[in-house]
Amino acid sequence: MGRYILKRLLLIIPTLFLILLTNFVLVQAAPGGPVEQQIAQIELSQNLG
Repeated sequence: MGRYILKRLLLIIPTLFLILLTNFVLVQAAPGGPVEQQIAQIELSQNLG
């Protein structure tokens, strides 16, 4: 029983690493952020009138 729990606890480490890595890559790959969106909106409103 102790070996089973230890094995499961050790499997948590790579699983968490992959989840964190996937989350980081997705956030970094997303186009623009809130600041860039605000700047684009201000530039668009200045160009229109």
